[in-house]
Amino acid sequence: MAKEASVFGSVADQETTQIMIDTRLEKFNQPWYSKYFSFALPQISLTYTTVLGNSTITPAASFVTRDGETPLRSRETLQSLTGKIPPIKVMRDLDEEKYRNYMVLQDMKAIKDNEKKNQALKLIWDDLKYVTEAVDKRLDYTVAEAISTGTITITADNNPDGIVVGTIELEMPTENKINASVDWSDTVNSKPITDITNLVNGAYSKGKTFAKMLIDNTAFLQFMQSKEVKETVGTFFGLSAAARNSQTAPLTSDRINEYMTAAKLPVFEIVDIRVPIEKDGNVSILQPFKAANIAFIPEGNLGEIKNALAMEEMKPVEHVTYNKKGRTLISKWSANEPWGEWTKAELNAFPVVDTIKYIYLLSTTGDF
Repeated sequence: MAKEASVFGSVADQETTQIMIDTRLEKFNQPWYSKYFSFALPQISLTYTTVLGNSTITPAASFVTRDGETPLRSRETLQSLTGKIPPIKVMRDLDEEKYRNYMVLQDMKAIKDNEKKNQALKLIWDDLKYVTEAVDKRLDYTVAEAISTGTITITADNNPDGIVVGTIELEMPTENKINASVDWSDTVNSKPITDITNLVNGAYSKGKTFAKMLIDNTAFLQFMQSKEVKETVGTFFGLSAAARNSQTAPLTSDRINEYMTAAKLPVFEIVDIRVPIEKDGNVSILQPFKAANIAFIPEGNLGEIKNALAMEEMKPVEHVTYNKKGRTLISKWSANEPWGEWTKAELNAFPVVDTIKYIYLLSTTGDF
């Protein structure tokens, strides 16, 4: 299939489409992973090496004699993780039938030239947005799973038309995975606040602190329905015994977090990520953040998105229009056999959780 310039001509040239992207950044859906992961510098090689668990614990300096030598501190034994950066790719086509419908409207004299141009721009924009956000959704899926399980899975279910790798262990320490004392679905006997307090105190004794807890809405509802939570938080806000024990106790996420802050515990952040996955033309909705786990995370970035330049960035193909949205390369071209117009997004990228040693998981169902 020989690649030719876009059928939209100058409306889809590099300058026009890049301006379209740059001036509409707010119209792209903001990816979730960008809250906790930044992009590493792009590289040529597809192999990455990263250091896991750079220490955030700084031992105190020593008092020494006036004429004594300065103590030399040892460095933490660092664990490295090496891997390959895989490509994330997606493509969307504009087939002959869709283009014919577009041409019919373009030939109608009743439609003004400006409206015709806007119609072309909309077709171009819709495909640019679609492929770009599809790449972001793959990273959203991978990052949410990594943070909530300590693993990344690439299976036939979540990556049906790509590679199948299985489970990738991210080297989260076993001691960072804690079970709830009682399954949180048992709202009478469960002890969510006690479980959280014990985990936080245990981590604190090892010099580790948390900025917040990432939690799925299902687990958060179980937390609010717990007898221990209703009584503890209700008493904190001065609710009557009847109000505290009511099935409709007036507890909200804001009130819960106000109590957590007062109790010197990390606050909750509800994670609601659903990622559409297409298989054989059918779309199913998957939930990458494990609902039964609560992720206790430290302050700041949790990791980096390792990335490498796409081959076509280094060796562009003739007649293809290229644009960038962040690190994602977007290409657009047409062909006559078979006839069509294609828009593709490509990003060589893979997330690395550098802070994996400082993330703790609490299983509300006791699965660890």
